[in-house]
Amino acid sequence: MKKKITVFVSYARANRDLATRLLKKFKEQASPSKQYYYSFWRDNDILVGERWHEAIQLALEQCDMGLVLVSPAFLGSQYIHDHELPKFVKGRDKLVIPVLLQPIDLDRHDLKGLHQVQLFRLDRPRFSTPKSYGECSGSHRDQFALELFRQVEARLDKFVTK
Repeated sequence: MKKKITVFVSYARANRDLATRLLKKFKEQASPSKQYYYSFWRDNDILVGERWHEAIQLALEQCDMGLVLVSPAFLGSQYIHDHELPKFVKGRDKLVIPVLLQPIDLDRHDLKGLHQVQLFRLDRPRFSTPKSYGECSGSHRDQFALELFRQVEARLDKFVTK
């Protein structure tokens, strides 16, 4: 029996297209998981006429894990800083998986509390530095999604068995 994992996907609206491409590849990897059934929630799940803030808060309360797609726009979002990140960086009851969607300066950008957790980037021997999803192309995007899936599963294995 697979364990259901509800994933809250947090990203900056300015990065919607890139976030959608990454999420599509990640879902392809996660769909055949042996141990987990993933259910994803994004802001585009809010129905017309719904109170969007309340819908986001409810999804945050109900999720098991936050997949936070980090970019300069994400770090600059006041809404994300005030209403989404606190659920993942202040408490320990929700698993957070920060993923580098676009390049940031780890030394000069305010990481909004994410500096305390390992940030996922694709690291390969022939890369001079680990890459964000946006810096990858072609088969490296597939590798990014596969390696992210492997690391999410390993993290879930530790978190779920607590």
